Amino acid sequence: MSQYVGQIFDTFGEHSSAEGYYYTVGICVALNDAGCSVLQVSKTDPKNKRCVGRTGSNQVARTDDGAWIELTYTDGDNYTSHCNNEDRKSRVVFLCDPFVSGKGDLDFLEENRSSDLCYYLFSIVGSGVCGLGYSWGDVVLIMVASLLGLWLLLMFLGCLYKRCVLGARGWEQLPLMRFYHEFGNLQADGCDFVCRTTPRSPRGYKQANQFAADVSESEEEKDDNLLPM
Repeated sequence: MSQYVGQIFDTFGEHSSAEGYYYTVGICVALNDAGCSVLQVSKTDPKNKRCVGRTGSNQVARTDDGAWIELTYTDGDNYTSHCNNEDRKSRVVFLCDPFVSGKGDLDFLEENRSSDLCYYLFSIVGSGVCGLGYSWGDVVLIMVASLLGLWLLLMFLGCLYKRCVLGARGWEQLPLMRFYHEFGNLQADGCDFVCRTTPRSPRGYKQANQFAADVSESEEEKDDNLLPM
């Protein structure tokens, strides 16, 4: 959470169809000389301002895995007509989401006005809250590493099967060996299909096995010519 300290967020909260407020929240920082960290400004009357939480009285709670952190501000301006005239308080809940890049945005969730528990509730969702600070780049690297590890595991199991069950030796122990032999031809076909813009004659190269067969036939013909008539 250290990267949020000193940051200031703004949001808008609509309490009803005719009542809405702008909120400015400072994370462990005062917004004015009065020490207010959560400031409420009326949408209809900008002069109507209230402090709904002050720094210096804030409390922090968190889970062990860093999935969420709650920052509570107390000692705000007191209620005048409900909540037993107690001081206003605000709760800012930080939620971990590795797929939300950066520090995230502040959202107003509700104002709870129950007689025994009154507070303003905000949330910030972002990867910066996560215990390990995941970002999109971290997620991609984790996915690539996982896929690579899975591929190596399958290759190892395939080699064991071909060696112990099928009795293969040397390079023949590798799974999908035939595919690897033909992969170069597949790349050449793909490059030819994508890059060439004019028709061309059929490809001038042969498969490796066909080339080997032609060489074998040529050698046999030469041997036949050397035999006595």
